[in-house]
Amino acid sequence: MSEPGDVEIFQRWLQAKLAATDHIEDPEERQRRRTHIESAISETISFRDSLQKLESLESPSPFIERDSAVRSIENRNELVTSNDSNACPKCSSLLLADLDFCPVCGEEI
Repeated sequence: MSEPGDVEIFQRWLQAKLAATDHIEDPEERQRRRTHIESAISETISFRDSLQKLESLESPSPFIERDSAVRSIENRNELVTSNDSNACPKCSSLLLADLDFCPVCGEEI
């Protein structure tokens, strides 16, 4: 058997968290937490199945490969110039040219 992938490891971690809910004394909190974790497990299984289907189709990956995991601060000079402002109208944070929303508060520009 091959080594488990990140998604499978995450699913196992969620299943361990689900088992740990047996120790929650408050029945309402225990049920709330179980429902939350069961939902996360269901989504994880669905995601894993979708990835397996994509791999079997041998089509190009829908995920974009990037050299960097995050946007670098060096790109801050690419400011949005719409409305003659480079600041978010909601929170006054600096806006970037390649985004249609504020990276701090999410306000659509």
